[in-house]
Amino acid sequence: MAAQRPSYFSHGEDPYDALCRHFNVSPPHLTDNSVPTTLSLRVLRNEGLPTHVLAAYQSDSPSGPTTTTPPTFIPIDASLYEAVFRVDLGFPSPPPGFTGPAAQVVGDALVVTLPVLAVTVPDPFTLPLLLLFALGFETEPNLLAWRMLPSQVIQEFPNAAAMALILARARSDQFDRIYRFNQGLWKNILGLGLNDTKVVELVQTAWNVTAESRRIRAKAAQNNRQ
Repeated sequence: MAAQRPSYFSHGEDPYDALCRHFNVSPPHLTDNSVPTTLSLRVLRNEGLPTHVLAAYQSDSPSGPTTTTPPTFIPIDASLYEAVFRVDLGFPSPPPGFTGPAAQVVGDALVVTLPVLAVTVPDPFTLPLLLLFALGFETEPNLLAWRMLPSQVIQEFPNAAAMALILARARSDQFDRIYRFNQGLWKNILGLGLNDTKVVELVQTAWNVTAESRRIRAKAAQNNRQ
């Protein structure tokens, strides 16, 4: 039986940092908005390394090296991505005989140099969270649900109407943050064509609750103005 992956996400780690740790690399640190053709990442453990780095731009924003909004650099394994998503990101074919990225010693560090692929996605901010679960690095659905909805809302599952009513009572700043986050995550699923039905159904349920909560809040605001 294969050893189960450790969950870095269960300890409250940021999804982006958790994704990098699952790929056994340190997060890249760039100081400008340019997109290099390759990127060298420090290797934490020389196994399970990514094959590429995505330079992810938001699809409704201008993309390219001259944009004022820097991309999010996300490690990725091309074969893992292509196994669970339908949308082709345009990964180049590996050269003949390619067996995987090779780490090298540079100074006192072990690093791996990977090709960078510029892509546009609906929401780069939530993409690391989606990849954590879509690629099978994290498998506990409650961890995903808790990132999308407050615990008091989740406690009402599967009563979607009650969930929406409770979420509708959230403070405006909290609700707006939850709405943007869940909308971005759902748009990524639709935009990239995720095949994992369990993840799709969980996120869709949370998004439907969030959208219904917004309708409840809008109706209440309209009634208050009358």
